[in-house]
Amino acid sequence: MDMALLKDLGLTDSEVKVYLALLELGSTTKGPIVERSGVASSKVYELLEKLAQKGLVSEVIQSGVKHFEAAPPARIMDYVKEKEARLEEQKVALEALLPTLESKRSLVGVGSETQVFKGMNGAKTAFDDILQQLKKGEGYTVLGISDFTPHFERFVVHFHKGRAGRGIRCKILVNEVAGDIGKKLAKTKLTEVRYVRKELFTPVVFILYKDTTLISIGLDEVFVQVRSKNLTKGLEAYANYLWRMGKKD
Repeated sequence: MDMALLKDLGLTDSEVKVYLALLELGSTTKGPIVERSGVASSKVYELLEKLAQKGLVSEVIQSGVKHFEAAPPARIMDYVKEKEARLEEQKVALEALLPTLESKRSLVGVGSETQVFKGMNGAKTAFDDILQQLKKGEGYTVLGISDFTPHFERFVVHFHKGRAGRGIRCKILVNEVAGDIGKKLAKTKLTEVRYVRKELFTPVVFILYKDTTLISIGLDEVFVQVRSKNLTKGLEAYANYLWRMGKKD
């Protein structure tokens, strides 16, 4: 029997063994539980207590001896719902705490320095900052799209759909060698695409928003975020020049 799901829900391997043993034994004492579950005798009471706290085990005294019984399996669903409720409460509390945490982060100067993110989880963190910094109706510029790995291309297309859904505009300069990518992105709402000559090919993409430059090296899945007004302003001037020279599809 595959009990991996029970572990995914937050039960330990030993807790699963004890709970399954109780389902098979019915109301019973410590000894049969140890024998059926195979867990250490010294750990049984601790495990039973943890299961009781989760509402999955009950106990009763019979003739001065403790007997334990598994709660009906349907109780596991109640346990999941309780976990979801607690998680929602934690989410609300965290949202209230975030401004305080961000203020502490700014105090140590992280907000004006360079950060490097790697891998697709890093890409999500780096790109999410764009959505956090920009409001509906605002826009930003992407300079130099040329070549992506297939899965990073899927990520980028998905991101732009979500970005447009938030009402954020985007101007994208695409190298001619990446015409297919440009056509896909051009179909996204609130998106303008222009093409620059293939001689300007570069594997690096510059994403310019607010006072931030995100340098995306998609082929290596490396993303460098630089908080610098001067850098971003300088690259925006260059991007605006290329935009005027760029071709529409």
